Parts: sequence; C-alpha cells; structure tokens
Amino acid sequence: MGGNDGVSLAGRRALVTGASRGIGAAIARRFAEQGADVVLAARSKRAIETLATELGELGGRVVAIPADMADRDSLRELMDEVDREFGGLDILVNNAGVLPPATRAERMDWADWDATLGLNLSAPWYLACRAKGMMGAGGVIVNNASTAAYFPSRGLVGYNVSKSALIMLTRVLALEWAADGVRVVGVAPGKIETDLVQPILRWTEKHDMPLNPLRRIGVDREVADLVSFLVSPQAGYITGVTIPIDGGELLTAGSEPGR
Repeated sequence: MGGNDGVSLAGRRALVTGASRGIGAAIARRFAEQGADVVLAARSKRAIETLATELGELGGRVVAIPADMADRDSLRELMDEVDREFGGLDILVNNAGVLPPATRAERMDWADWDATLGLNLSAPWYLACRAKGMMGAGGVIVNNASTAAYFPSRGLVGYNVSKSALIMLTRVLALEWAADGVRVVGVAPGKIETDLVQPILRWTEKHDMPLNPLRRIGVDREVADLVSFLVSPQAGYITGVTIPIDGGELLTAGSEPGR
C-alpha cells in the first residue's frame, strides 16, 4: 500500500480516463484499494477489461468502458454510460493525454495541432463540464497537467501550450464551481516512469541533463497517492491549484544543455 492508507473512498464513484496503463491505471488501482467504485476509460478494450477484473477483486465495483478521447461522440457516449452505470459521479480524473513527436512550431500542420489540443485540453473541458452536472457538493475533478506547462521545450509547442491551458482551465472551473461545492485541482507530474515520457527521458540523456534535484525518476504510484489525497476529505480546503510532483524539476527548469 502507498500513502493515505487510512483514507476511505467507500461509496464514492470515480471515472479515470487513460486508465489502461501508467499513471491512469495506478490511480484507478489506488481508488479501488480505498473502496471506490471506478469506471476505467481508455481506447484499449482488452487492457481496461483485464484491469477491471483485477481491481474488482478488491471489493468495489469496477466497470470498463472503451472510449476514444479524441472523438466527441465517444466522449458523449462515455458520460452517458457512466450516468447509466453509477447514476452520478463524485470524482473525475482527466488523465488521458498525448505527447506528440517533437516538431518545430513552423513545421506543425493544423491536424497535429488540433489533435494535441483536442485530447489534452478540449476533452478534459468537456468531461469536466459533463461530470459537474452529475456531481453534488463534495465532487472533485483532477486534471493531469505536466511540468512542461511551466517552461518551453523545443519541438513540443502543442504539448506545452495544451498543458499550460489545462492549468488555467483548472483555475477557471474551480472559481466558477466553488459555490456549488465542487473542487477542481490539478497535478503536474515531472519525469515519471511511463511509456509517455520515454522520448523526454531519451532527450534528457542525449543532452546529458540532470533529471531533477532528487536525481531519480518518479513512479506512477507516487502520483496516484497524491491524487488520492486531493480527492479525499483531507484536501477539502484545496481548490484551483495544480501541484507539481517532479523531484524538484521546476527548481531548475529551463536550464540549457551544458550549463
């Protein structure tokens, strides 16, 4: 078990996107360990069904719903199905995202730009708005941003911009929905041992740059423990902020290779 072992999410209904692997799967597992009923959403039907079988043995209800976060009809169908299955929602984790291949800004085409912002920003906006209508007071929405939201990276203009905008979306929604008792928070992982960040890790190694002041890669369970705290009553006075979990990476962010 990780941190927050004394926290119970029994009776809480959660939706985790991008739940087939990595951080999303770790968050879903943490929620299930704490007694929540969980919907797993991702494109890979086989992966989320396998995970649902595993997590279902922990005692809560776990439902796998295949969904394509880049498809608007699929997003609508996902939320309709969540409502049918659970009759409401208490927790939404907008975890799904894309890190496209590095491309200089002037070489990107419209389709790649739209695809990156659509998945990393527009889908979380839509899902949050639908989830809010299914929540009562005490509902929590968590947006998974990135430390890349805080400093520019060569070749990642779409990713940088989408994650920066996601942090502002978190702030705006938190402000608008506070009076309804719905909290909106974010996390900004640094270098975590997942498939998504492998290109960044290779780039860091190529340029002989330090990982972060703690000199290690994070693990998905550490992000899951932070998220489980943020959705718990213990974090009831926290809203509108995005919390980096990065080994201190932002302390040295923007340093050029060789410095």
